[in-house]
Amino acid sequence: MKGFSAGRWLLILAVAGVFVAGGSLAQARSNPDPEKYAHRIEKKLAHYKKGALLHIVFSNNAEAVGTVSNLGERSFILTNVETNATETHNYGDVYSIGKGSNAIGQGSGAHHHRGPF
Repeated sequence: MKGFSAGRWLLILAVAGVFVAGGSLAQARSNPDPEKYAHRIEKKLAHYKKGALLHIVFSNNAEAVGTVSNLGERSFILTNVETNATETHNYGDVYSIGKGSNAIGQGSGAHHHRGPF
């Protein structure tokens, strides 16, 4: 059995370096600067019209559907449609934002009918 040549060792080290560097970049993207991240979430919320129904997922996997009534410097106020209570949330606690469904209540979602046409 032949040993590894110097060229093969360099190739192995180069491939290992790519994996290590790639892991570091992925970690850097998943842990952004908290202030920049909060500012990005604030800007994203500001794009929605006042009174728009939003579905917000938080970092702790909690979810809320409601309307945003006030954008503050570090937090925002959400009126939860399920409880009709106002809740204050920090921008940094938000994981994702999406438009909420206009249909509220069981069986009131969009219906897709199949037919011959």
